[in-house]
Amino acid sequence: MQNLDWNDIQYCLAVVREGSVTAAARALDVNHTTVSRRITALEKQLNVRLFDRSTAGWLITPVGEQVLKSAEAIADEVNTIQRQVLADSQELSGTLKVTAVDLTIQRVLQPALKAFCEKYPDITIELISSEDPFNLSVHEADIAFRVTNDPPPNVLGKKIADFAYGIYGTQEVAERLQNGDRSVGTIMWLSDQRRPAPQWKEMSFPDLPVRFRVNSLNVTYDLVRNGHGIAQLPTGLGEMDPLLTRIPCEHVDNPMGFWVLSHIDLRTTARIRIFRDFMLEAIEPRIPALEGRVSARELLNNEAYSEYLVKE
Repeated sequence: MQNLDWNDIQYCLAVVREGSVTAAARALDVNHTTVSRRITALEKQLNVRLFDRSTAGWLITPVGEQVLKSAEAIADEVNTIQRQVLADSQELSGTLKVTAVDLTIQRVLQPALKAFCEKYPDITIELISSEDPFNLSVHEADIAFRVTNDPPPNVLGKKIADFAYGIYGTQEVAERLQNGDRSVGTIMWLSDQRRPAPQWKEMSFPDLPVRFRVNSLNVTYDLVRNGHGIAQLPTGLGEMDPLLTRIPCEHVDNPMGFWVLSHIDLRTTARIRIFRDFMLEAIEPRIPALEGRVSARELLNNEAYSEYLVKE
């Protein structure tokens, strides 16, 4: 048996609900001969009579009652879907709280935020720049973009990529290193002074001085691109900046997972789900750069990455 046409079943339901073929045609805004023809085609496909025709009207048969009982249940499910879609469209307004570290907002999310706001103008986005582990369960934030290998419990998460790392400096700094200049400074985290030097420095640049200690990735990035020294940066950041070049190094930190997270209780909220899916689709072309699988030169020649490149 071929797949049933839901429209044919709707004609049958209309006859039962409206009481006659003429009334059903009027309700469906079609000609009464169309109703008769479609029901006859359905009966032929099912090889049963759903209605007994007479001059007094159409009377539903016992088998027709059974078929249309199931059809009523299907119609209810269809109506439920339509109500959910309508509810979703009505939910596409209000405030959406999004948290990420500053550079994730600036370099990863921002290119797509404009397009999202143009498509969903009734949603107001609160961008919360923070590295703190916001409590999604109490709605301190609706969506969090985080770099972690251990997402918290009770969240709905999707791993976007494995953040890779590299050592970066300006072209001038890289040439100084290549020419044997050991006065080039390194830029370290404040926390590094309470533990052994990170392996990238210890194994490749043990004799270079520590020039700055900072507690902000944004500040680290700014120092590097202004020629103050070298530092470990995410490849998704370093490869997108034509001012920076990746410097050969024996060791860098292991990749870290880049996740989008929201509380599991909010998984059906339309604006959260739509924002999440929208951003995932927008970020996808950049995943090779986030994972360190493409070089700056390749990016400069690839239109797919042009919106992410740092412009002077």
